[in-house]
Amino acid sequence: MSAATADQTLYGFVYYLKRNPFKSVEAGFTHADLDAMLKAYVTVNSADATLSAADPLSYGATQDFPLRDPTGAGWASGAGVSCTAPTTLITDQAHYPEQHYGG
Repeated sequence: MSAATADQTLYGFVYYLKRNPFKSVEAGFTHADLDAMLKAYVTVNSADATLSAADPLSYGATQDFPLRDPTGAGWASGAGVSCTAPTTLITDQAHYPEQHYGG
């Protein structure tokens, strides 16, 4: 079997996350729950998708987090906040959907 692409890996995890019968992302879901589910998903897919269960704490020179931008320009590819060296600037942008696009 060929290695999974990045989008297959990402959306595969989201599919697993949304359909877990024991934890709902809508009620009582914690950071520890997310971390545990991510670690389990990465562990069972590590050979196919070249994944590691340890957070690399750097997410690639070409990866960005969306900017908080009511014009939408911050959602263009390459127009976000760099994920190479995560800082508080990144968490300041993580206000979706409440404060994106004038929300």
